[in-house]
Amino acid sequence: MPDERSPSDAELLTAFRAGSSRAFETLVRRYQAPVLAIARRFARDQDDAEDLAQRAFINAAGRAAGWRGGSFKSWLFRIVVNLAKNHLRDVARFDRSEEAHEREAPPAPAEAHDLLERAERQRALRAAIARLPRRQREVLLLRIDGDLPFAEIAGALGITEVNAKVDFHHAVQRLKTWLGGAD
Repeated sequence: MPDERSPSDAELLTAFRAGSSRAFETLVRRYQAPVLAIARRFARDQDDAEDLAQRAFINAAGRAAGWRGGSFKSWLFRIVVNLAKNHLRDVARFDRSEEAHEREAPPAPAEAHDLLERAERQRALRAAIARLPRRQREVLLLRIDGDLPFAEIAGALGITEVNAKVDFHHAVQRLKTWLGGAD
């Protein structure tokens, strides 16, 4: 995040559009972790997540001339969410065509009971998040992984701020119900 001494996102984008590749590199460093975190929520594995994150930055750089102000962060997050949705659609298409192929790796040997429990809780949480309606899932991930305020989530998804808050509330309530009130 920018501090008092560093240039704002808008200043960096203006410099990039004027020809400074270093300005865009600064934006990449600034937002690399949250973009990757969002991509991880949609991707099957780390390689897919890294690919989605890289494509989001490439798309943002290619479309920088069309950026009309507002929050660069929410604009960038909208790009990664849209790429991730397309990725999920493509993966589902591939999975349907390859139904006979078994994707599950053989289970790892149990080394510690608490590691297995943690992995099971994480799996259950991922599965529950995947069951959420699309918009609730997107709002939840942008709020948690993207650390966006509701106003920016609304802008990124093209909904109202009230809708973003309501979707987040419903997502959290559903997860609590499905997971038995677990954290």
